[in-house]
Amino acid sequence: MEQVAQQQTDAKILIVGAGPTGLTAAVELARRGIIPRIIDRKEAPTPLSKAVGISPHSLDLLEPSGVSERLLAAGLRIRHVHFSTEDRELGVVYISALSHRFNFLLSLPQRDTEAIMVGRLAELGVEVEWQSSLAGLEENADGVEVTIATPNGEEKARFDWVYGADGIDSAVRKSLAIEFQGYTHKRQWSIADAEISDWPYEPLSGQAFLHRNGDLGFIIPIEEGRFRAVSNTDDALRRIPGNYRVTEVLRTDRFHIPARQAKRYQTNRVFLGGDAAHAHSPVGARGMNLGIEDATSFARRFFDGTLAGYTGERWPIGRRWIVLSERILRTAQATSPTAQAFRNFAFSIIGRFPALQRPFVERIAGLKE
Repeated sequence: MEQVAQQQTDAKILIVGAGPTGLTAAVELARRGIIPRIIDRKEAPTPLSKAVGISPHSLDLLEPSGVSERLLAAGLRIRHVHFSTEDRELGVVYISALSHRFNFLLSLPQRDTEAIMVGRLAELGVEVEWQSSLAGLEENADGVEVTIATPNGEEKARFDWVYGADGIDSAVRKSLAIEFQGYTHKRQWSIADAEISDWPYEPLSGQAFLHRNGDLGFIIPIEEGRFRAVSNTDDALRRIPGNYRVTEVLRTDRFHIPARQAKRYQTNRVFLGGDAAHAHSPVGARGMNLGIEDATSFARRFFDGTLAGYTGERWPIGRRWIVLSERILRTAQATSPTAQAFRNFAFSIIGRFPALQRPFVERIAGLKE
């Protein structure tokens, strides 16, 4: 047993990608005694907020490393999400009804989440190698030969294991020729971060608006006086009704939603997590959280000696959420009067009774799959 533990501690692991998934994997390994190498092509943690919702289950998973305490100190606690049509509120999703000590969705810009993780990782003795990317990968029976492009030129290195957390265009996944099955929606979406005053809605809550033409808009506070809006149109803030004042638009972006999943999440010595393994709509705020779950599973299984079961555990979970998020998206974007009437009626009933919401809210919270 001591020999196995020593072999684990001596293992050389490369993590490709220093977003929340890769950083979680690095923190989880480092706190158990393995110092991984982690690289990322960016110059520093992302300046964009991107994902903002941290689930109760993610907070559970990140607590042993000391990360959750810092996230909780920095984030906003969202306990309600209101759903409305153009003329009335349909109902409220009560995250506060969860039977869990973290009965809220923690709202924190991804840049802050990453900065907190990078800081904790440094305390554990690991520094992210920025401006470094995977330029080549070749797996053999007892290791992985990689080429890393660094600011000082290309470097050859050998690792026992590689964890690919390098996003939807994953170089790790492409190097393994693993098919990324699915499709990308043609409809263009947009996001906007803005400073807003005179906010007319419930403080510290999310607001979702469903429009008759199939447009939808969602907005959530991310900092004091700052909000993140998301829409399936080219102007996210335009789809948020109400008497409020946008004092400054901080940043905007446009994107297309993928619904894709890697055919498998692992080979013999290389593993995938986060957007490198699965990508889907932002509905339900599960993307970053699924990646955090992937990463903690990888670290746990590495130390348990059960890495062979990684795909078997994580792939079905990713698949179920892709299917559910696509179903929710179709319902939210419905344009048929009949479909809208049924949707609105269902929302109005479920929105009044937290007990009816519990299975769905537990899935959003990561507490039930």
